[in-house]
Amino acid sequence: MDYEILSKKQIKEIYSDWADRYDLSLWLFNLIGFQYQFYRREAIKGLSLKLGDTVIDLGCGTGLNFSILQRMVGYKGTIIGVDLSESMLDKAQKRVRRHSWKNVQLVESDMADFAIPEHTDAVLSTAALTMSPKYDQIIQYVADELKPGKRMSIFEFKKPEKWPEWLVDVTLSFLKTYGVRKAHTKRTPWKSMEQHFQQSEMKEYYFGAVYVCSGTA
Repeated sequence: MDYEILSKKQIKEIYSDWADRYDLSLWLFNLIGFQYQFYRREAIKGLSLKLGDTVIDLGCGTGLNFSILQRMVGYKGTIIGVDLSESMLDKAQKRVRRHSWKNVQLVESDMADFAIPEHTDAVLSTAALTMSPKYDQIIQYVADELKPGKRMSIFEFKKPEKWPEWLVDVTLSFLKTYGVRKAHTKRTPWKSMEQHFQQSEMKEYYFGAVYVCSGTA
């Protein structure tokens, strides 16, 4: 089992290679009962978005969250998608054009380097934040920058407490092509949410391997 976490350059290369087939690969997760879209919806629900809001999607990838976010913020709202991979953002841009969305901005950036605009109402990250070694600093920064009452919500993976080690290893082998390594199981973004936000709520899914955590600044 690989323990070494990949560099930012390696992660960027992996997701650039995945870009053309990424959406299809996530659909295949349904075959093992992994409800990717449901977890995304639950994370977005945790933002308590309103029409006209500005929401940032950190690690937006191909823009899979955009259609749900559009329904929440409406055409007067703003969606800012941030991703490290130019190839993933190219796919996101094609999605935006296909739907004729005029309120989506795409930014190529490491999420750790992205400056939160002053008018931001909510920050989302789905299955991306754990990949950053600076996840705690990112969460703290978002909590500090958001105005009181504004929200952050994440959907992430974690090591289930009751799973035997062999099952964890099998699962990690399946996720290896996405850049996931065993060392990622030591990362705890939900604890950072609890620490840096005034209020936080967490729900676990898929036998404890998935969680959604939301916080109020």
